[in-house]
Amino acid sequence: MKKLLLLSVLLSVAYLGNAQFTPCLYDFGLEQLEQQFTGYQERSQQAIKKAVQQYRQRRGPNDEVFLIPVVVHVVWKEEAENISDERIAAQVRVLNESFRRQNADTVNTRPEFLAVAGDARVEFELVDVIRVPTDTTFKPEVSLFGGSTLPDHVKQSALGGSDAADPVNHLNIWVCALQPISILGTESPILGYAYPPAGLDNWPAETPIPELALEGVVVDYRTVGDNETYEVPQVGELPMLGRTMVHEVGHYLGLRHTSGDGALAALGVPDCEADDGVADTPNQGTQSQFNCDFMQNTCTDESDDLPDMVENYMDYSREDCQNSFTQGQIEIMRAVLTGPRAELPVLNISSSEEAFASRAIQIYPNPSSGRFRIQPSEPGRSVHYQYTVCDFLGRTVVPLSEGGQPLQLDLSAQPNGVYYLRFKEKESEQWLSQQLLKQ
Repeated sequence: MKKLLLLSVLLSVAYLGNAQFTPCLYDFGLEQLEQQFTGYQERSQQAIKKAVQQYRQRRGPNDEVFLIPVVVHVVWKEEAENISDERIAAQVRVLNESFRRQNADTVNTRPEFLAVAGDARVEFELVDVIRVPTDTTFKPEVSLFGGSTLPDHVKQSALGGSDAADPVNHLNIWVCALQPISILGTESPILGYAYPPAGLDNWPAETPIPELALEGVVVDYRTVGDNETYEVPQVGELPMLGRTMVHEVGHYLGLRHTSGDGALAALGVPDCEADDGVADTPNQGTQSQFNCDFMQNTCTDESDDLPDMVENYMDYSREDCQNSFTQGQIEIMRAVLTGPRAELPVLNISSSEEAFASRAIQIYPNPSSGRFRIQPSEPGRSVHYQYTVCDFLGRTVVPLSEGGQPLQLDLSAQPNGVYYLRFKEKESEQWLSQQLLKQ
């Protein structure tokens, strides 16, 4: 909405002199890359716009479900920073629920935004966890006047971090203790940062480009999981429900903050001329400062005035408020996955396969507390199935089995979440998949 401003220094903090909290360093990342590679911001945004145009031209009636392989690097100094496999698994589940709009709190999306909230049809599969002990401190240095540097040494083994694992074909996520930044003498905790797509095919051959090994997402270890808290000085105890990583992956896939990061917003003054480049997010002058104020309306439009969309993952609202991406944001992310990051998804599950699977069988109840009944959709048909069930991380929870209809699946012993039933008729060569939701 309105014009897209590409600025060298972008901040989303409260008025200088008040309590400052800059949880996401995306904007400083843009500044740093612009300093190193003149024209980075413009080329990156142009690459995303071009990808969106191409995506609109070639999109058919059935969009694929993109599956992104994920490598998590746990770079730790203190034992508390060496987070458990269970917290990582919970975080991947949150990513999947959030990008598929399957999180339980979608019921909290306000009526005025229901029409634009959507399923991004993007899923994540954890393929490796790399743990690296370190003596290194990861502290960003930022300045209101330029010269910012981010702790990208967490991505380099030689500097006390962990080298990226095949960043072309994997989303690398680094988890570490991010030290707070100091702005005008006030410390501000950092939750994470990520770089947008570089749009490498748009760069002239003679132009230096950002280092591919630095692509990915960095988050503070206290944000990982689905039931953590973070005590922030002058702000209080914040719930951490795994949505910091959802926010940062949004940046990695081309999204900006909902406020558009206007220059005046850095001073706590709503900048209603700035924009995030997404038509269906309301005009928003400043980022929410970790509140859940559903009456917040930082910009008043002459027509179709809407409050700020504090339930959007790309705001700075509290994580227990956030529950949605808009269709416009989804279009950008999916365009990036068929454009600048086209080599990232390794498996596309066509929606036509899902539709065929849903016609082939009936599953009820679904959602369920754990017990599912599965039978052919065609009345009176006798079918013998081969089937298996895995969780969102690809781990098998029901080994390859055979059974006639109706099948009785009991997942009562499994934690709540989304599971995949893979099945085929015994004599068939075609495996199909259907989701099961245990809650």
